[in-house]
Amino acid sequence: MKLTKENIQFIDTYLKNSNIIYVDIRLEMTDHIASAVEDKMQEENLDFYDAFKNYMIKNKAIILNNNKESNSFSWTEIKKYLLFIVQPKKLIFAMFLLLLHQFVDVNSYFSKAFSFNDLLLVLIVSISFFQIIYYFVYLKKRFYSLEKSGMILFIIYYTKMIFIPFGSEGSNALGLFFFYLIFAYSLFFFKEIRTFQKHKYNFA
Repeated sequence: MKLTKENIQFIDTYLKNSNIIYVDIRLEMTDHIASAVEDKMQEENLDFYDAFKNYMIKNKAIILNNNKESNSFSWTEIKKYLLFIVQPKKLIFAMFLLLLHQFVDVNSYFSKAFSFNDLLLVLIVSISFFQIIYYFVYLKKRFYSLEKSGMILFIIYYTKMIFIPFGSEGSNALGLFFFYLIFAYSLFFFKEIRTFQKHKYNFA
């Protein structure tokens, strides 16, 4: 017995009211619950609302607990990023930056008023600002896969602050390494956006 669009929307609304804030996670949960409810309707000869109520009585705690885990730190996105930055084309670019450090004095292109370290900070802030605009102005909805990729940039930023604090020129090999991480992250994030758009998430 197949559920109607109204039934599926009912499940989605229920999850939304249960503080399942990420739309992509809510979609997965809705699909899972809808399938279980369909089986219950057929096996126990119940209507949708009774089948849904009986299913949620037994499984609501598990569902909400899974949602709490979804709001935590995501190693999945970090692993995806790490695999992304060691791809051959990315490593070739990293080698280019290493050669640049060996043969070009990058500091000569900057000044005390605006150092290479300042450039790194500007890049991080610019990417962060773009993400905020994309999330809250363009999408106007929250998506786990996109938001959790943003924490990678924060990790890069705080790690950079440990090794290259404010006031440093930052254009040594370590500075170029962080430039590579930031540049690779921007490519990674736009790749995530393209992947996201291919799924055509269109939710009410």
